[in-house]
Amino acid sequence: MNRKELINKISDKENITKKEAELYVNVVFDAITDAFVEGENVLISGFGTFQFKDRPPRKGVSPSTGEYITIPASKTVSFKPSNKLKDKLKS
Repeated sequence: MNRKELINKISDKENITKKEAELYVNVVFDAITDAFVEGENVLISGFGTFQFKDRPPRKGVSPSTGEYITIPASKTVSFKPSNKLKDKLKS
């Protein structure tokens, strides 16, 4: 499902316009993004946790040259599903 499909699904399910549904989707994504920018995790009960992580620099090998390189530090987000979501996926 992509963003447009999500907006359409919310619009149909809640009987609201697509513009309204798009506004709601944007507000939710903006709030999640703001939390990540501040270095916070996002816990959505019954769905899961989006965890903000700092990756330290690490050593790697360049596939084209075979030389050892240093992969720079980076920031990333991981997702851990809740038990409730895991149970629904098993069914």
